[in-house]
Amino acid sequence: MPLYTFKEYLQQFPHFTPSAWETALPYLKERSIRKGDFFLEEGKTCRQIAFIQKGLFRTYYLRDGAEITTCFCKENTITCSYKSLITQQVSDLSIQAIEDCELIVFQYEDLQKLYEKDLFWQQVGRLAAESEFMVMEHYTRFINDLPAKDRYLQILKNDSELLQRVPLLYLASYLQIKPETLSRIRKKVAN
Repeated sequence: MPLYTFKEYLQQFPHFTPSAWETALPYLKERSIRKGDFFLEEGKTCRQIAFIQKGLFRTYYLRDGAEITTCFCKENTITCSYKSLITQQVSDLSIQAIEDCELIVFQYEDLQKLYEKDLFWQQVGRLAAESEFMVMEHYTRFINDLPAKDRYLQILKNDSELLQRVPLLYLASYLQIKPETLSRIRKKVAN
């Protein structure tokens, strides 16, 4: 059943009830995005929030024409441009599929309806926003406090599977180093 993984994800939240799930069903839509395509492009307003059932996305922005990757979003996580979604203004971020992806999405307007219908959904919204804040705070410290080699080692230790799934160019962008620097670090670590 395609919606099963999303239901399982929601069951981790306190106060989950079958009725909260049933309330959401009419608003949930399945969506596929092919590798290289976008869930959201810079300059457009984020009008959907997505639960990733399968696949991997990267979130990035442009700085002086260079792509700066700030996040990799994979299975069993939520993705969107929270700032754009909340303010309903254009996003300065792009969210691009690194792999073919399967999503469960709901529209911003439908999310607002769910907030009104069941307090559980308000809680999910709050906890998802808090989680996003913690991810961004972690990334800021990760980039500012660790030398490049230690950043790579931390990914190797905590999320080595990501190293198999993410192209070198995107990983270097995430680490905020040049691809050739990343290649040197990988060779040193391998030896």
